[in-house]
This record gives sequence, C-alpha cells and structure tokens, in this order.
Amino acid sequence: MRQSVRSPFVERAAAGVLAVLFAAGCSVSVGSPKAVSKDEVAKQASAALSKKIGREVDDVACEGDLKAEAGATTRCELTVDGRKQGMTATAASVDGDKVKMDFKVDDAPGAGSSAAPEPTGPTEPAQPSGTPGAGGGTQTVDKAEVARQGKAALTAQTGRAPDAFSCPQDLPARVNAVVRCQLAADGEQYGVTVTAASVTNGIVKMNFKVDSTPNG
Repeated sequence: MRQSVRSPFVERAAAGVLAVLFAAGCSVSVGSPKAVSKDEVAKQASAALSKKIGREVDDVACEGDLKAEAGATTRCELTVDGRKQGMTATAASVDGDKVKMDFKVDDAPGAGSSAAPEPTGPTEPAQPSGTPGAGGGTQTVDKAEVARQGKAALTAQTGRAPDAFSCPQDLPARVNAVVRCQLAADGEQYGVTVTAASVTNGIVKMNFKVDSTPNG
C-alpha cells in the first residue's frame, strides 16, 4: 500500500480555516522620500474598496505613511454606513517608484486602527452573479472566482502558491452553502471544502478548509 506523506504546504494550509473577507489592491507611483503619504494611502483605499463593494465608503483614515518597502504596513480605519472597522494597508510589491498596495479589512467591526488583523492575505469581495429566479433560485459566486480566491488565500497562508486550485461548480450565495474543490500541491491532490460563512450586502465571506490527507 502506498503511504502518502503530507506536504509542508498542506501542513500549513490545514493549520486552520482560511476566512476570506473583502479587500482590494491598487498601484500608486511615489517620489522621494520612498513612502506613500497616509493621505494618499487613505485615498487609494477608499477608491479601491468603494469599487469592490459597489458603493462609496464613508471615510478612510490612516495612522502614518506607508514605506515603499515590500511587506511594510500601516494601520487605517474604514467607515461604512457609520460603522468603523480596522484595516491594514500593505506594500505588496515595489517596482521602481510604483508601489502595489493591498488593503485588508479586519474580521470584526469596531476594532479600530490599533487592532491587529488575522493574516488571511490580499483578497477581494466575492460578489454573487446572476439573478434569483422566480422559482426561488439563488445567486452564486462563480466557480472560477471561488478557485481564484481560494488560491490567493492559501498563498497568503502558506507563503507560496499551490500548483493548481479548481472548483467543479459555483458556490450558492447562501450562508452555510458548501462546494468541494481540488488543490494540487507537491505532486498530490487534496480536497478543499469551501463554505459560504456569511452573506452581507452582496458580499460573500468564504472559508476554505483543506483535507488533511491527499485523495490521489
């Protein structure tokens, strides 16, 4: 009988459920000194997040400038519908005078700018597509979008991208809806359970749980 050795990738991925929350990214050019001003970070975050959730955010304020160094962060506070939520702006990459920023919104509202977020990596909102039918049909998150966000979340969690991530069907935009996907890493295939943890204002929060043993 063939004995499988669980890969380091899956050891890290299986350490916990990955929660995908809405976030966004953008690129901005900076001059000298090598930093993005806190006002510019707030401006870019507001524009990116407004685009992602389909409506304007009330306000974004950041504590300090963002150094133009990959991995540098600054804490901000986002206000939507009068509700404040902490957010981390990260310099994801730096190419010359261009800084790519990722914005990660905290899990819990009201955390404020001093709370540290859980490290789930740069993600985007999963917005349902399609229209509910007269027969009670449910909107869904496209299977390609589910796979893309799963791959991004796992990459952030483990520090490297899986070889492949695919889903055979869309995820219904309904709390506790589940689809099974497939992950390829280190020459092995693993099942991944994707669950719609919450659906709020058209935003689907997904959890990704990697099986502890390969299925190949």
